[in-house]
Formats: sequence, structure tokens, C-alpha cells
Amino acid sequence: MSFIKISLIFLVAATAFSCSDKQESSSNNVDTKAIEKIQTFYTNYIFGDEFANDSVIAKYCTKNLAQELSKAYDNEFSDGGGYAVWKFRSDAQDGEDIREIEKIEPLGDGKYLVHYNDMGNKGSHTITIVQQSGEIFFDKID
Repeated sequence: MSFIKISLIFLVAATAFSCSDKQESSSNNVDTKAIEKIQTFYTNYIFGDEFANDSVIAKYCTKNLAQELSKAYDNEFSDGGGYAVWKFRSDAQDGEDIREIEKIEPLGDGKYLVHYNDMGNKGSHTITIVQQSGEIFFDKID
């Protein structure tokens, strides 16, 4: 085999591996950002004392999820004007003074399984994220 053919084969192989590495790196970067965003949301607004107002929901949720959370809140309370952020946690009313994320697992296809301990009641939810204009938003919660 000539030197040129060997060089060409090496160049094609190196390019293929390089593109694969970039995709994997990009995917890992999205996972890291999504996990950080989920962690921050839970720490501050689900298990923390901060109120999830309109600007918070707009920062974290797509318009569709925001409408779903607003409708669920309105169905529960007649005063309106809030969001059913309790959908991100268990139905715990009493228990231990533990409220924390235990683990967040990337499942692929923009889905993340959130394991938490909510007042001693362990639970999990799957959050589906989407990217819009380079930003990550929660789009669905199961």
C-alpha cells in the first residue's frame, strides 16, 4: 500500500473518531448542565424556602409545562396565580427533616431520573428537558 493511501485511511479514521468524541463530549456537557439545573431547582424551590414565581418558572420550564403546572394549581386552589411545584416531589406531609436529591441519572433522549428523599419518603420522577436557544428547560415531569 502506498504512503498516500495509508495516510488517507489514517486521516479518515482520525476524523471519524474526532467527530464521535465531539458528539459524546457535547452530550456529556448537556447532561452536566441539565443535572446542575435540576439540582438547583430542587434545592431552592422544591426543598428550599424560595418561591417559584412567574420568572422562576419561565427560567426553568417550557411554556407547555408552565401551563400544566398553573392549571394543576388552579384545580387545587381557587385563588389561582401559582404553580403546582409539588408535582416534582412526593406527597409527604410528615416525616423526618430530610429533603434532598439523592441521585440524578441521565436516561438518554433528554430524560433524567431524579431520586430524592422527601421527609424520609423516598421517591423519583423523570424530568424531560429540551433545549431552546441554547438554554435547557424542563418540558415534562412523570
